[in-house]
Amino acid sequence: MAETRKSEEEEWLENYRKELEQQNKMMLSKYEKVIEDFVQHCKSINVALDSESFTFTPTIGVVCEHPNILSKLVPSLTQDKEGLYSWGELSTYLKINGCNPGYFYAQNFMAMVSPVFRRGMHGVNNWDPRFIDEFWGLSMEGIEAYLSLDLNRVRVNVDNSCYMEADTWFGAPFNEDIAKIADGVSHLRPPSDLDESYLDFLFKDAYALDICWSTKGSIKSFQALEFKGPKNVIQKNGDTFHPVRYIHAEYDLNKSEFRHFDGATQYHTPEEYLARRDSNFRHNVKEDMKIKPESIKSFKLNGSVSVELWTKLSSHFFASNPLIYEYFSGSYPPHLVDTLEKIRARSEGNT
Repeated sequence: MAETRKSEEEEWLENYRKELEQQNKMMLSKYEKVIEDFVQHCKSINVALDSESFTFTPTIGVVCEHPNILSKLVPSLTQDKEGLYSWGELSTYLKINGCNPGYFYAQNFMAMVSPVFRRGMHGVNNWDPRFIDEFWGLSMEGIEAYLSLDLNRVRVNVDNSCYMEADTWFGAPFNEDIAKIADGVSHLRPPSDLDESYLDFLFKDAYALDICWSTKGSIKSFQALEFKGPKNVIQKNGDTFHPVRYIHAEYDLNKSEFRHFDGATQYHTPEEYLARRDSNFRHNVKEDMKIKPESIKSFKLNGSVSVELWTKLSSHFFASNPLIYEYFSGSYPPHLVDTLEKIRARSEGNT
């Protein structure tokens, strides 16, 4: 029976792969003229492309992948010392369409923000809900904004098509006076009585959320690290890493607003991940094993950042993680509270 089921699953996967291949060929054929025009444009700037450079991805469109292609297409774009691009400069050289977040328009291609903003940080997925949507809707008055970009890929079909997904995630309410928050660390975990399958589904595989507040003079600093479960890994330069999202912000006690807010992805080796996930921000002070993972910045805002904006973007950067909602509001989202009550009632009824 098990062998029959396995055979059926393998057949289904094989058919699915064939359907994707057929769709890829069909869409590349549909955009053949667009692709050829783009190839000729790239040839004029000494970038050689071939058919292997192009794929169709349902969540994006026709994608051209080539090492560092974006900087070759727009050599005037400059990275800052943290590898980020200024929103002001991006809006000077490329067009920003508020109806299609995550993309910057040129005449014959579209630049994209970094894959770290996609679901699972995987390049073929759609954007995580709803950080990019919120970022595109920001009023940049009084704020210097920066983003990381997808440097090796651009979208070739220049239009307003976008991939819509039904699920969403709402930011948590936060009403505390930051000036009154005590310095210290917090370590939040999902409920210990839940099965792994429930944790994966209801908590989006969240393992822990670390919080740290500290004050120096008139500046109060916030840090947060989001650890996912042990199966959440990526391959980077041939090695395996656990991606851990990180937030840092600086609150000006005199002005009652944040003066700086940034997000990054830390890449922990399996050894670092196991040593750090059950610890807290004092780990490097208390433990002999010092953890200093590679960290790549995703975004930053400098200037006048309100508490409301900081709360909203933090909630969405840690997309769909009830632990950040719990930290900001003091409880899980209402729908999750109701679901947990039903799960526990059913469990008690079966004992």
